[in-house]
Amino acid sequence: MKNIEQKIKSIEKESKAVGFNQISDSKVGSLLSTLCASKPRGRFLELGTGCGLSTVWMTDGMDAQSQLTSVDNDEKVIAIAKEYLSEYERITFICGSGESVINDTEDNSIDLIFADTWPGKYHYLEEALALLKVGGIYVIDDMLPQENWPEGHDRKVDALVKHLHERDDFKVVKLGWASGVMIATKIKYTEINHWNPKNYNKHTAFVSQLALPVVNLLDPKKEEKIFDVGCGEGTLSVEIERRGAKVIGIDMSQEMIDFSKAKGLEAYVGTVTDLPYDSQFDGVFSNAVLHWVKDARTVVQNIAKVLKRGGRFVCEFGGEGNAYYLVNAMEEVFAYHPEFGKFDNPWYFPSVEAYTSLLESEGFNVEYIEIIPRPTPMDDISNWLDIFANGVTSHLTAEQFEVFKKETTKILKPTIFSEDKGWVLDYKRLRVKAVKK
Repeated sequence: MKNIEQKIKSIEKESKAVGFNQISDSKVGSLLSTLCASKPRGRFLELGTGCGLSTVWMTDGMDAQSQLTSVDNDEKVIAIAKEYLSEYERITFICGSGESVINDTEDNSIDLIFADTWPGKYHYLEEALALLKVGGIYVIDDMLPQENWPEGHDRKVDALVKHLHERDDFKVVKLGWASGVMIATKIKYTEINHWNPKNYNKHTAFVSQLALPVVNLLDPKKEEKIFDVGCGEGTLSVEIERRGAKVIGIDMSQEMIDFSKAKGLEAYVGTVTDLPYDSQFDGVFSNAVLHWVKDARTVVQNIAKVLKRGGRFVCEFGGEGNAYYLVNAMEEVFAYHPEFGKFDNPWYFPSVEAYTSLLESEGFNVEYIEIIPRPTPMDDISNWLDIFANGVTSHLTAEQFEVFKKETTKILKPTIFSEDKGWVLDYKRLRVKAVKK
């Protein structure tokens, strides 16, 4: 790259002018340049463009056939990077979310990722790592204590470092210079299973994205202790902690718990029907989980047990009429195929009246309860069946499962698919806020 020093000085000056002080370290920059030079015809991804200092260094190391995609959600700072690097056709700048870029990038296709923002580092980590080819390199910095770290950030850093070192699909080294650099090289490709957090997040991001109003209903306060029942891969727990509360999460999936811990969360494998706490929490939160537990009374009793007096229970899950077409289509396919066995509906979708009665009988005052129709777009109904129909199909052979998916899709297409909107799930959610007497 011509005039690299001049470009760096100009970008640093522009950064200060707009008040952007998260300037990349020159040592890290020279390392990135060297690593990019080791990947001829490489495909590179930068998560967190900032004003473009590390982008300059990466471009300096790239050969003429290499391509770099750089993403940032701050239009003001990425405009500076574009101003000084627009002449390089090898760079594609995207002003948007890192999560979207990760979702739109093919697995096993990237030679180097520099993750300098939350997506791909403390959030969406598994999704980002899956993008790397075998031999691909993952680079992060700011692993040494920084003056501008918010309270509790050291826990997230320690958890991320520990998680990377414990992986068997990467060779990892931590360098104690500059701002603290970690380099991880992918040494094997890991197949995705049905409950892998990446697979779950990529096809069902709507589960957490649509739940932010439920977090608002919880209204977590600083220093409160919140219990997240069915925390999954931790997206909503992170949001609750971002608002100042301390979260402990449980989930029945070890894969999901590992993913949550990698974000610095305190989380354990467990079930809501057997909780080891007593009067310890200011709030219990649950999203898109309780419709999986048919023993609803035991659930409510356990939640009442772990809450302090005056503590609140805020949840959202499938309510009366939820997934009506989906459930009926699956049941119909089983009726066509007696060799599949009996259709066993694994879900509990209560009415407002039934759930209010249950809560009141177990010592709660119900402050708010409502069924919310929520037509929800889905990329492909086949992906929904892969992830969520396991409670119905776990006993089927691989061949039977493919028949099940094909015939269920055929039945559903006239009801929840259209050419203009694609697949739209017929969801109805029961949203609740109740306070322990």
